[in-house]
Amino acid sequence: MKEAVIAELLQHSLDELRHADMVANRIIQLGGTPAISPQLWYDFSSCGYEAPEDPYVMQLLEQNIKGEQCAIGVYNSMLAETREMDPVTYNMALQILQDEVEHEEDLQALQEDIELMLARRA
Repeated sequence: MKEAVIAELLQHSLDELRHADMVANRIIQLGGTPAISPQLWYDFSSCGYEAPEDPYVMQLLEQNIKGEQCAIGVYNSMLAETREMDPVTYNMALQILQDEVEHEEDLQALQEDIELMLARRA
């Protein structure tokens, strides 16, 4: 299942890059300046960052699921804040939220598949 997890995480990383581009462009459209250094990303992050130090696939899945769940919370909050006053940002956040929910579901499905596989071996 390692290869399936690698493929899924690679796709998610491409989606996250696209999300970052969407958010940065929206910040610029609103007259702001996006954070451009990794340290600032970490400082402004609501979710933090847990480095993947343990290469065990189940640990990586757990870390990524946790990150997706945090992102879902962030984008839900953004939806609540922008619903009535900024429809462009609201729609952007909704698009990103849909991806994050799909990511969480994909990772949970992989995690469940691995757990079933391990249970059958036992």
